[in-house]
Amino acid sequence: MSESSLDRTSRALDLIPFVTNNPGFSIAELAERFDSTPSQIFKDLEMLFMCGLPGYSHLELIDMELSDDYVAINNPQNLDLPRKFSFQEIASLTLGLQALLPIAQNPEIAKRITDLMTRLIAMVAEGERTQLELFSVQSEVLKGEWDEVIATAALRKIALSIDYLSARTDSLTTRTIFPEFTYGSRGFLYTKALCTLSGEMRHFRHDRIIRAQEMPDAIRPTQIQDSTEKVETVRAILSRRNLFFIETHPTIVASQVITKDQIEVTFELGDREWLLRSLSSLPGRVEVVEPRAFREAYHARLDAILALYR
Repeated sequence: MSESSLDRTSRALDLIPFVTNNPGFSIAELAERFDSTPSQIFKDLEMLFMCGLPGYSHLELIDMELSDDYVAINNPQNLDLPRKFSFQEIASLTLGLQALLPIAQNPEIAKRITDLMTRLIAMVAEGERTQLELFSVQSEVLKGEWDEVIATAALRKIALSIDYLSARTDSLTTRTIFPEFTYGSRGFLYTKALCTLSGEMRHFRHDRIIRAQEMPDAIRPTQIQDSTEKVETVRAILSRRNLFFIETHPTIVASQVITKDQIEVTFELGDREWLLRSLSSLPGRVEVVEPRAFREAYHARLDAILALYR
C-alpha cells in the first residue's frame, strides 16, 4: 500500500521526539515500533538530515547519528516534544470513548477507557476543559443482571447455559451459547453468540436473558449447521406511530428510511409467522410492499381478524 506525503511527514514528526528520548534504537527496531519497513525508516531519517530552522546552516539543521544498529538525535531543534492533539481531535476522541463506556462490561477495559478520557481532558487548556466536560454522547443503556457473566464468558471463550425469553415466539427456551462480543443499540445491550440450539449465530438482548451460567467444559461445534429457518426479506411502509416497533427490534431491520409521515423499512428474519402476527397488531398504517406471497398472507390474516367482528 503506497503512502502519502502526509503519512511520511506525520511519521517523521513522531520519529524525532521518540529517538531524542530513546537513543540507541536500531533501524529495524524503529521500523517495528512505527509499523513500517527498515528501508522506509532509513529514508525518513535521511530526509530529516535536511530539516531544521530557517537559515539551514549546520547550526540550524537537525544533528543526527545514523547507522543500521544505532540512531540518535543530538539536536532536534524545536521538535523534541511529541505532536499535540488539536482541541477538535481531543473532543472527537473523548466523545468516542464516552460512547464506548456504557457497553464496556469488563471492569478493566472500562477503567482504561475512563483513565484515557481523563488524560485527554487534562491535555486541553482550562477554558476548553470546562467546555469539553459539558460534551456528552452517553445515553442510558438498560443494564441486565447477567451482563458481567456474559462479558467474562466472551473474554474466556467459554459457553453459557441461558434461559432466554424470545420476542418472536413469546416462549422461554434453554440454550447453550458461545458469546462472541457485546454491543449497544438503541438503549439495549446485545450479545452476538453461536447458539447450539439453532446451529447459527444469533443476537441476544440482555434484558431477555432470565438465567446465565458458565459451562467451561462445553465444546464449541467445529461446524455451524445451516439454519433450519429460511431468511425472508419483507419490505413494508409503516406509520411513524410504529417507530417504537423498529427501535424495539433492531436486529431484524435491514434498512429503514424515516420521513415526516412514514417509515419505509426492510425486515430480514426467519420467523415468518411472528412477523405476520406483529404487523397485524401494529396501530396506524401498515402496508406490505413485497414479497407478494407475504403481502397476500398478511391481507388474509387481516380478513380473518375482521371476520371475527362480523
